[in-house]
Amino acid sequence: MSSDARPGTPPPPDEGGLSASSGTPVPVDVERDRRSRRAWVVFLAGPVIWITHFMVVYLIAEAGCTGDGALLDRFDPPVPVVATWVATVVAVPAAAAAAAWAWRSWRRGHPDPVDLTPHARGSTRGPLQESPLAFAGFLLSALSVIAILFTAAPALVLSCTG
Repeated sequence: MSSDARPGTPPPPDEGGLSASSGTPVPVDVERDRRSRRAWVVFLAGPVIWITHFMVVYLIAEAGCTGDGALLDRFDPPVPVVATWVATVVAVPAAAAAAAWAWRSWRRGHPDPVDLTPHARGSTRGPLQESPLAFAGFLLSALSVIAILFTAAPALVLSCTG
């Protein structure tokens, strides 16, 4: 026994990391655990789509409304409005699909709304651990749809006046 081990603490795992002060019962190697990666993708899909939409719309609008450089005349109006419409038409269905994907992942993790204990389904580690991320991913994706629409709203009513 090493001198830094406290009595009553579990031994450190052979591989993997600790997820809390008590650690996980089994080390999890995220690089090889496809379900863990999938849970994070479901969780982050909506916000990534929204921020990509925001950056595209913002940069094109900025270049079109304030840019006076040699190649920036290509972004003169009505290019920012058209680009905003095109980016929005692509981003809203993508974020809605991410929300639907997260919803399905969450519902798959909760087949029986009455008994959600892992032992009731015969598993010690299963979709129940991914369910909070899937539900949060659903909420984030739904919020991302709203944020995308709010990002595109100024293109409907404002125009660039150079």
